[in-house]
Amino acid sequence: MSHTLHVRLKKAEGALVRLLGQIGRRGYEVLGVRADLSADGKTFDVLVTFEPFMPVPPALQQPRPAEVLPSLVAKLVEVESVELRSASPATKPAAPAPKGKAAAGKAEDMHFVDNE
Repeated sequence: MSHTLHVRLKKAEGALVRLLGQIGRRGYEVLGVRADLSADGKTFDVLVTFEPFMPVPPALQQPRPAEVLPSLVAKLVEVESVELRSASPATKPAAPAPKGKAAAGKAEDMHFVDNE
């Protein structure tokens, strides 16, 4: 089951990388990311779609609860607010990138738009 996390993050060098690293290291797989810079240019509004990993045996075969992630992410210095917004029963395919932007992901999944 996939979940969506909304994070308001101060714009700082490496802040987005630290956010995604925190999510991945804590037992969650990132399925999609969208980061929009605020009008004042000081914060990012980040939407992260994720699923808990299934642990590898001999560990207990139970994924980490999604409800734990907001408190883990909130410990990052740049995080101003964090909210677990929703859960969906099935992972949805990523929407195409907006015009003029590249989609993040594997090289074969990337779509580029030529602005010229």
